[in-house]
Amino acid sequence: MSLSDWHLAVKLADQPLAPKSILRLPETELGEYSLGAYSISFLKQLIAGKLQESVPDPELIDLIYCGRKLKDDQTLDFYGIQPGSTVHVLRKSWPEPDQKAGEREFGVLR
Repeated sequence: MSLSDWHLAVKLADQPLAPKSILRLPETELGEYSLGAYSISFLKQLIAGKLQESVPDPELIDLIYCGRKLKDDQTLDFYGIQPGSTVHVLRKSWPEPDQKAGEREFGVLR
């Protein structure tokens, strides 16, 4: 498979009815390194660039492949991600800015 055929399907996990997005990986110069050597953190940046409305910041997502959460410092080759594979995108949830982590307000029913 040529380098220009390297692509991944990206699926937003919280939008199961939305179609997959196709992400073509940028080519490297010959001899530099294989596309499988791209890091997961670089892949997150590419996804955030392609899906700017859904994924505004690569730090706010986790990637899942074959049921495994992908670590930023690993590569596509490490996880066995091949051209045409589907990677699922999970948005991380953060507490609201005005709430402290672990605190919730409960209303009293009378």
